[in-house]
Amino acid sequence: MVKDGYIKIIGARQNNLKGITLNIPFNQIVVITGPSGSGKSSLAFDTLYAEGQRRYIETFSPYTRQFMERMDPPDVDLIENITPSIAIDRKVPVRTSRSTVGTMTEITDYLKLLFPRLGRLFCKRCNREVSPKSPEEIWDIIDRRAEFKEMLIGFSLNLRGRSRVEAIKE
Repeated sequence: MVKDGYIKIIGARQNNLKGITLNIPFNQIVVITGPSGSGKSSLAFDTLYAEGQRRYIETFSPYTRQFMERMDPPDVDLIENITPSIAIDRKVPVRTSRSTVGTMTEITDYLKLLFPRLGRLFCKRCNREVSPKSPEEIWDIIDRRAEFKEMLIGFSLNLRGRSRVEAIKE
């Protein structure tokens, strides 16, 4: 059961990690950065992912586990609040001048789905949140703010080979 709002790692010594202790918060995007050889992959894949996957596999019956790949537990003193995990591995690199870590691992495809769901749009002029509105709600807003007697509302109309009268009737 998750007690705190973070994954707690104490004394991680996997590969080139030297007794690292840290807390990784839940419900946030966490980025692991550092110079080459500093242990980023050892922390992400060989410690966190390996322990999450190992604990997940332990939930299966012994019969089912015999068909699954065995993972050794990472060299760490303690990991608390770890949840089942997935890993997104990079594909065979096709390097171009426009390649990034995001495109090579295809993580950008997942982020393109995540951010529109989590993001909120704000008006640049008034800093109020923009929300979907029906045509009736839009008209009420315009009508309340109208400081004039007449208004012209224009919009583009794709005729697609029809006359204006035919297109308007649809």
